[in-house]
Amino acid sequence: MTLEEFEQILTNVVHGDKAGPDKAIRLPEEALDRHFEELDVDSLARAEMVTVISDTYRIEIGDDEAGDLTTPRSVLEFLAAAERGTA
Repeated sequence: MTLEEFEQILTNVVHGDKAGPDKAIRLPEEALDRHFEELDVDSLARAEMVTVISDTYRIEIGDDEAGDLTTPRSVLEFLAAAERGTA
């Protein structure tokens, strides 16, 4: 998953898939280590994000793993590991 793909998934779960460009979520480098709550991504949106990622990339994300996905960087690193087969 690229950062742009992840930004699109977050935009869709937070603002809906019909969100215009003014609602697009952008994650500069300094935002990658901020907790989702700090980025106004609530627990319901996080749960939906995990479901979308699981369905899109056809990977199983257990409850413990999902609980560890607290920052954008943790999601990107988890998916990179899953792609390598080391998650």
